Amino acid sequence: MKVSRQVLFCLPSISRAGGGVAESARLQALALASGPDIDVSVMAFNDEHFNLDIGGWQNIRVRSFRTYGPKSYSFSPCLLLALLRERPDVVHVHGVWQFHCLAVYIWSLLTGGIYVVTPHGMLETWIRARSPRLKALVSSLYQNRFLRRAAAFQVLTDREVNDVADFAHGQPVEIIPNYVAPFSRDNTPPIWWRREYEGKDVYLFLGRIHEKKGCLELCQAWGDICGRRSVFRDRSLLVYCGWNDGLTGFEDAVSALNAQFGNAVFAGPQYGAEKQRSLSRATFFVLPSKSEGLPMSILEAWSARIPVVMTEECNLPIGFDRKAAIRTGSDRQSIGSSLEDACALTEGDRKTLAENGYLLLQERFSQGGVREALVRLYDQARQTS
Repeated sequence: MKVSRQVLFCLPSISRAGGGVAESARLQALALASGPDIDVSVMAFNDEHFNLDIGGWQNIRVRSFRTYGPKSYSFSPCLLLALLRERPDVVHVHGVWQFHCLAVYIWSLLTGGIYVVTPHGMLETWIRARSPRLKALVSSLYQNRFLRRAAAFQVLTDREVNDVADFAHGQPVEIIPNYVAPFSRDNTPPIWWRREYEGKDVYLFLGRIHEKKGCLELCQAWGDICGRRSVFRDRSLLVYCGWNDGLTGFEDAVSALNAQFGNAVFAGPQYGAEKQRSLSRATFFVLPSKSEGLPMSILEAWSARIPVVMTEECNLPIGFDRKAAIRTGSDRQSIGSSLEDACALTEGDRKTLAENGYLLLQERFSQGGVREALVRLYDQARQTS
């Protein structure tokens, strides 16, 4: 069958440095490329992990470009020049606030080309309140106009529809969630595992170590419970897997917990097989986040049949409705209460919670469903432009 659509993804990073945005975009690209009617290519900034992770994009053509100045903005004139030579049917922009948005905006002005934007939660109020002066400058210089010119928006959650409403002007806004690849259990011990951990309940945090993720509050709640409940202390293990994205005092806090109670580990970043092994050892998955788009890590936990403890800010209310998650807040008191609730579950209740999550994932977050929805959105964008 002849290829009928040329789709170009433009995003800051295709590697682990891009976190959930890169993983979400990778899976979307693979979903689109799984059929013969769409040709997908990618442009992104180069980073230190590009060569390590490019293999995960399989046969998709990916080009990377050198950047200048702060990585948080990633100025890249070469990306702009390369983009101006392209004539895809649609450009799909992942993430906002960085130079790639300006490049796509200029490309569209000069060529008349259309683009679709996936903000990945980056227009959420909590995010917009961070570095407000810088964001106000970027918004006034071009980002507001970039968003107004978008032919359509893909958002990940119901809540994100409201975030985009502040910037959209009648364009189609479609909720198309993330999906994750099937989970393969690996019983090989992860690198952080010790013999004395055998038989303990493992409470796993896996993701970016950042203020918004509630990592320090989780440490505080853990210390509170272990200080007053010896049974919980002796049967439980808190494991953080991720990279520290500037959260001052985090590693000292974990070390202090381990020195006092002997049940806290900071394992560092986990990728590939090591990530699978860590998930395979988890009894509970904990994400007490203050702000999210749609966290890939929760979907991965459901795929691995792990009971989930999460906040409303994870933007997966259906998880609570379908009894696939335990609700928590992002403060130390509510986190502590939810951890105690999880600990008190019977083995049967834990299995039911995990199975509910797995069934929900299969029903709502599939590759085929995401592909069909993206194709429909691209068609809408082309028809309304």
